[in-house]
Amino acid sequence: MFESADFIADFAHHDATAGRYVLGPPLKTVSENTDPRTSRNGTFELTYWRFGLRVALAWLTRLGLPVNQKWTDVLENLSCAATQEGKYLLQEDMTDTFTKWNWEHPAVTGALGALPGDEIDPGIMKTTVEHIMSVWQWDRVWGWDFPMVAMCAARSGRPDLAIDAFFLTSIKNNYNPGGHNYQRPSLPLYLPGNGGLLAAIAMMAAGWEHAPKPTRDCPGFPEIGWKVRHEGLKPIF
Repeated sequence: MFESADFIADFAHHDATAGRYVLGPPLKTVSENTDPRTSRNGTFELTYWRFGLRVALAWLTRLGLPVNQKWTDVLENLSCAATQEGKYLLQEDMTDTFTKWNWEHPAVTGALGALPGDEIDPGIMKTTVEHIMSVWQWDRVWGWDFPMVAMCAARSGRPDLAIDAFFLTSIKNNYNPGGHNYQRPSLPLYLPGNGGLLAAIAMMAAGWEHAPKPTRDCPGFPEIGWKVRHEGLKPIF
């Protein structure tokens, strides 16, 4: 854990002019087709960096060890996720996120969904995921993208949209009788899709830390029209 946190802190470089820490370039983002030589400050990556450093610092406290000042400095001064017209971008300066890159992994949604959304504004993310649902090229994404979007919609207060994400029309959003998530002839099974689907449904049923109060059972499912039972599941972080 210490070595991982050291790397996370060291990888971020300090921009003295702007008074902030920056991720990349180079940066290979979740959106796999962007150029790592020019990519910087991916929204998902910034959020994951914050989550990792926050947890590492919490573990130091639990172990009774001194606070790591470098980790703290990076956490407190890491760049904010880029926005445009009230929506989060895939990465800083990618102003064509929703036009040129709307076939990529919609990784921005993972910042509040698969992750708990450190420093992410739920209102902005709600607008973002609503827009993504309407403009993304769903026939070109991958099996795990659908549950990732569902998790984001659920955490953003749109459980109805989360259900819609599970049923988006795409050859890559199907499961055959054997349970395999078909993608293409050379990839007839795709386990990230299975894992994402199970994780999303479990989160929507069991909830998550800091879920809306008063906490209701199954906060990720719509209140009207759904009766969900589950057992043995715990809320996600």
